[in-house]
Formats: sequence, C-alpha cells, structure tokens
Amino acid sequence: MPIPVASDAWLDTIHREYLAEYIKSGGSTVKFISGETATLADVQARLHSLAQNENYFHVHLDAAQTLPDDKRPDLHRIDRFFFAVTESVDWGAKTTEEAKRYLDSRGVVIQPGRALNDLDGIAADNGRTPTDLINQFQRELVTGYIKDQAMALEFRTAISALVRAQLLPDTMTPTTEEVLLKWFAGRTMPGAAAALKKIHIFERITRANARHMLASFCRWLPRAGHDGLVVTLDFRPYEYKKLARTRRQADTLDRLREAIAARASWDRLDAILAEDAAEPTVSYSDLAFMQMLAQLRRFIDEIDWFERFMLVVLTTPRFYDGSSPRNYWAYDALQSRIGLEVHDVQRANPTAALVHLGGAI
Repeated sequence: MPIPVASDAWLDTIHREYLAEYIKSGGSTVKFISGETATLADVQARLHSLAQNENYFHVHLDAAQTLPDDKRPDLHRIDRFFFAVTESVDWGAKTTEEAKRYLDSRGVVIQPGRALNDLDGIAADNGRTPTDLINQFQRELVTGYIKDQAMALEFRTAISALVRAQLLPDTMTPTTEEVLLKWFAGRTMPGAAAALKKIHIFERITRANARHMLASFCRWLPRAGHDGLVVTLDFRPYEYKKLARTRRQADTLDRLREAIAARASWDRLDAILAEDAAEPTVSYSDLAFMQMLAQLRRFIDEIDWFERFMLVVLTTPRFYDGSSPRNYWAYDALQSRIGLEVHDVQRANPTAALVHLGGAI
C-alpha cells in the first residue's frame, strides 16, 4: 500500500493543482481517498469550503442518506446520481439571472422594480419595440442554446425554454416552467406530457440519457455563474455487507488480531470495535455494489466527456487491504485504473488517483 498522505498536503495539492486552475480551464478528474471516519469528515468539509471559495457548484452525496420517502438514494443508478447532484439547483433563479445577464450584455437596461417579464416596459425604457426585443432574444440566446451540440438535445431544449419562460411566461396550466422543474427532478404531473411535446422534449431523464445530461449540466454551469462542479461521494455504505451476527463477530475478531499483530494504535482498535457495533440503517445488495463499481469505472474511462468536473470518492482503508467482505479486488477493471499507478516507495504522492490519508503533517 502506498505511503499515507497528510490531509493538509492532499487538500493543498487539490486546491493548487486542480481547483485553482485545471478544473476551471475545462479539465475533469476522478479521485479516490481513504481514511478513518473523522479524517474523511474533516477533509470533505474542508474540500467543500475550498470549492465554495473558488466559485464551484459543490454537492456531497451520501449513499446512506435516505430520501424523503424513506427510500435509498441508489446512487449506483446514473439517473439517481444526476437527480442527487442537481437537487439543490434553483433552475428558475439560474435561468432568470442568465436572461438578465444576456439583456445587460446587449445594453438593455432593466430599471429598478421592473419585472423581467414586463417586456413592454423594458422595451419602452430602452427605446425599443417589444417585438424587436423578443426577436433578438430568440435569435441570439435561445437559438444559441439549440446550436450548442456539446449539450444533450433534451438539456439544451429544456434550458432554453426555461430562459424564455422568464421573459415570456405561459398563461396555460401547467406552465412550461412548472413542467420542466418537475422534469429535471425526475417527476411528472398531470398535463406534463403535452407541455413537454410542445417544446419538443419527448423523453424523461432515465439511465439511458442521464450521463449525457450530467455532462451537459457541467458544460452549462459557467453560464449559470459557476466555475465547475465538485462532487464528493461517500461510497462507504456500499462497502457494508449484511452478515449474520456470529459471522460479523468472527470477522471483527480476525481484524483485531491482524491489527494487534501489526502493532496498531489503541485508537485503531477502538475504531474496529466501533465499526462492529455500528449497524448501518442503509445497506446495498451485492448487485448494487457491483453496479456502483462499474459506474465509478465508467466515470474514470469517460472523464473526457465532462468539462470542469471533479468527483472525489470517500472510502475506508479496509476496502483496499482485502479484509472487508466487499473490496476493490472484486472488480479488476477498477483496480487496474486506480491501484496500479507507479509510486515512490519512500515518498507519498498526493496527486495519485488513489490516496490513503493519515500521513504525518
């Protein structure tokens, strides 16, 4: 196992080498880190603080955090992954700001107190006719989205319709905006199908197109005022495999013996006992575990699809030493991508795809 890296050193490298420049310039990366519970919690919080200071849209995904309906988040499904990443996006506010920035860039002044959908008033304030203003808006901004083929067709169609709805809101029920906000969240409502067909959206967001939607979201974020996307994914709930109590006790005893033989600290022994006592409220099947490994492998292989995206996966040290019932040795395709990097036997490498945290400062 490579030499552990100090948390401060890893965060400094991520900030300097990735967040400050590489991701902002269009690059993307996937990183795996392992560590004890307290270490990972501290690093995750500090990483999100750095991301916020660098103007990234940042999200923490916890596979053990149940949904409002008490269902598992099932982040091994790419559509659920997309919905979780974008759950906190205020699509209406973002597209309103985008419409305002567009008008401002064209020298169109919006007087204080003037509603964005008051096109007659805005046109009069700027010596324009409403028709002229609408035609320019349609020609330059909305049509510009449609021509951006680096985004999925459904995504650019939805965003352009939302931007247009901020200036030209519907009078029908449900409105285009209401339908699209539900569509982005993977939900539907009465009358939604007809409203979506009217703006030429014929598919829901599913496992078939969600990866393209996520890539489109990353490309769109700079237009929404962010320099990129930073996601931390707590993978640890997928590592847990439900076992009979006697099997768990035997497994814990074996781990304690190995730790004692390796002269582990008292803190490490206490952590092993605490892990045995803790019974996660959320667990995943063997199939879901393998699907998540396959999804992470795809993120690595297809990272060039994405712009301005950093995914950091939080794991335990047990996942890599073979002592866990579930470990990355079970999936050669992932192991070969993050565990076979050439590394110095005497120096830690904080830029590696897989970093074990816990080294001296």
